[in-house]
Amino acid sequence: MDQHNQPLENALIEIELKQKDTQQQADKTLYVMDQINKTFKPHILAIPQHALVNFPNSDDIRHHVYSFSKVKPFELKLYAGKPKSPISFDQLGVAVLGCNIHDSMVGYIYIHDNNLIYQSDSSGIINLEASIDSIANAWLWHPRNSKGVNQKEIIDVNTLIQNESPVIKLTIMPPETRESFEDVFKSVQ
Repeated sequence: MDQHNQPLENALIEIELKQKDTQQQADKTLYVMDQINKTFKPHILAIPQHALVNFPNSDDIRHHVYSFSKVKPFELKLYAGKPKSPISFDQLGVAVLGCNIHDSMVGYIYIHDNNLIYQSDSSGIINLEASIDSIANAWLWHPRNSKGVNQKEIIDVNTLIQNESPVIKLTIMPPETRESFEDVFKSVQ
């Protein structure tokens, strides 16, 4: 929940287990951050470190996708269809995505250390599949965290253990108004 007791959609909980799988295989999944109706789909993509992400453009217009984020600066200049090759995300953290043509397009790639990731639904609910007793550490992340997009909040694991349905609160910033030039122009007509 947010500071106003409202459900917090698209919050991520990252779980580190007490016993990690030391035989864990490298994730060969090709993740996808699509562009549909001038939005990034999904809005938030959680991937393990070193994962590859493809950026298809399913719109019938061109996009110019970029990130200036420290964890992965990149640029896919004006394109339609599918870029030639996927992009590898090798540093932990958050890559904030934008489109140089459509300012209202913002998306996030959350790069984690091969931990379990759970995302809240539109009701702000997360159903953890991990056994509470197996959790070593837990963090909460949301793109509008009042402390900044790169900040994770530590979750007291005892709170999870002691409560059947724990409520975790996070202070967030209001959503930014993002009007593209196209939106501003429409309002003038």
